[in-house]
Amino acid sequence: MPVFAGEPDPSIVTTDPNAISPEMDHWLMKGIDDIYRMRFDDAEADARKVIALNPAHPHGYMGLAGVAWTRYVYESDQSDPSLLVPFEKASNEAIAVAQRWLKAHPKDGEAYFCMGAADGIASRLAIIRHEWVKGYWRGRDAIKTTRQAVKVDPHLWDAYLGLGMYDYYSEVLSRSIGVLARIVIRGDRLKGIQTLEMVAAKGHYSANNAKILLVEIYTEDPYGAKDPAHAVEIMKDLRAQYPDSAMMHSAQLVAMHEAHLYPRVVDGARDYIARVKSGKYNSIEGGKGWVALGCGLWNLGRKDEALAAFREAQKVKYKGGLSRWAAWAFVRAANLEDVMGRREDAKRDYKFVLSLPDTWGFYALAKAGASRPYAKPGSGPIPPP
Repeated sequence: MPVFAGEPDPSIVTTDPNAISPEMDHWLMKGIDDIYRMRFDDAEADARKVIALNPAHPHGYMGLAGVAWTRYVYESDQSDPSLLVPFEKASNEAIAVAQRWLKAHPKDGEAYFCMGAADGIASRLAIIRHEWVKGYWRGRDAIKTTRQAVKVDPHLWDAYLGLGMYDYYSEVLSRSIGVLARIVIRGDRLKGIQTLEMVAAKGHYSANNAKILLVEIYTEDPYGAKDPAHAVEIMKDLRAQYPDSAMMHSAQLVAMHEAHLYPRVVDGARDYIARVKSGKYNSIEGGKGWVALGCGLWNLGRKDEALAAFREAQKVKYKGGLSRWAAWAFVRAANLEDVMGRREDAKRDYKFVLSLPDTWGFYALAKAGASRPYAKPGSGPIPPP
């Protein structure tokens, strides 16, 4: 196992090793695996088994919050705001249970970790929804508690996930969002990446979460840390662990696209679509598969086929309305039509997006496209902003 600079003395152990029994640990780990496999009913049942084993400890409640978060972000693809209600309830309950537990067990780093994680995923959700200031303040709450977790247990590696996220995202957001630049932010982007690499190597509950965050960074970082080839290698490992997970499959397609492995993107997207059609993946996943296929084909110069793929993505519904990726496919199609010299068709697609509620933050891109033709030679990134 690699050694990282600044690691604490491994002889220092302050978290009660009996706070989480082996049986609790089993169900916690199974719950994490079920989330990554997108078996959300099973993951919720796993969390409830943890609660039944020790109702006073916060880890099971944090598990419920994690399930609710992932249902909204991945199962509904941010298309069902009603799922935000159970997430808020579960995350608030995790914090309340942790606070009660800490009154009796003030040196339990795991409880502090749960509190920080509950605020942390609330912060990340706010950022995903472009609620920048809310995301920053929830992140500040998360980091205070997480720092307490590593203070009482310096080798609680899972807790360092929150420290790495805060360092990385607080600096990136302060560079990107004007209002946050006026708030005192002490993030260190490169230190954050190093910390996440440490958690990926040494974490127990958080190792794969750290790997997923690193894939996001290595495919998107605009300030010099972008390394798509490394992201592809990380995703190779994650796909091997979860070969039937649409979540991991789609992340792998994005990593390969950013590494310019376009033939592999096309093959992988066709496999993805076949899994949707066979029922192995939920029907809403079709939007991701068709958009990934369209982007891969576009970058191979097969523009007519790419446009046809985007049109297929536009048909994907969620509860009778357009899914997020279907709406995104209208933007992608309009971009491609501009490149193909079909300006009137492009303007029609941009205007359609502008006629929709701006649920996913596509309005600005559609408005810009309606005013000025898209001029980039390639497709740009696969996922929506």
